[in-house]
Amino acid sequence: MGRRKIEIQPIQHDRNRSVTFLKRKNGLFKKAYELGVLCSADVAVIVFGHNSKLYEYCSTDINALLARQREVRFLRPAIFRV
Repeated sequence: MGRRKIEIQPIQHDRNRSVTFLKRKNGLFKKAYELGVLCSADVAVIVFGHNSKLYEYCSTDINALLARQREVRFLRPAIFRV
């Protein structure tokens, strides 16, 4: 017996939405940490909550990582830009 497909829809109650957001944010940051450790990768995650509060995780200095991203994006041909 397989898992049933659940319908994704916005959570109506503020308290439930906040609790779910915090749990999922923590899970996302944990996965980002694991990816960085297991694969020796530099990882950054930036999340804005519904109240416009900023949450971030970075395995290294985030400013250095963003500078690297800008440099790579600048040097990459325009055809490959997303």
